Amino acid sequence: MQITTLTSASLLLFSTLIGVSATCHRSGTTWSNKDKAVGHIEAACRGGVFTGTFAPNQRKYLCIRAAENVKWEFSITNQNSRDSFDLQDQHCIDGLSNEVRGCDQGGVTSVSGWEYSSDPNNGYCT
Repeated sequence: MQITTLTSASLLLFSTLIGVSATCHRSGTTWSNKDKAVGHIEAACRGGVFTGTFAPNQRKYLCIRAAENVKWEFSITNQNSRDSFDLQDQHCIDGLSNEVRGCDQGGVTSVSGWEYSSDPNNGYCT
């Protein structure tokens, strides 16, 4: 029990030091297949829409039709207002998949100048 408490406290302190802000959505559609959602994330981060340079404040977005009237929406934003950056593939995968694995209804995290959003919703991609 003490190890768990110490580990949790250490993680909280570390997260605070590196500037992490995370929020799980508390209502809405749930992930119908988390493994499949993470598979789409991996493909988009390794050779799809989330590759390449992000301009200052640029947001890149991906919408996947998961089922009839269900869509999975993913986005990453470079929160830096002056500089362009190229997000590493693994950071992209980790940032978006944490919101799938850790939040049943999706969520948003800001860490080290990047905002990651993974959100299952009713509706269709446009």
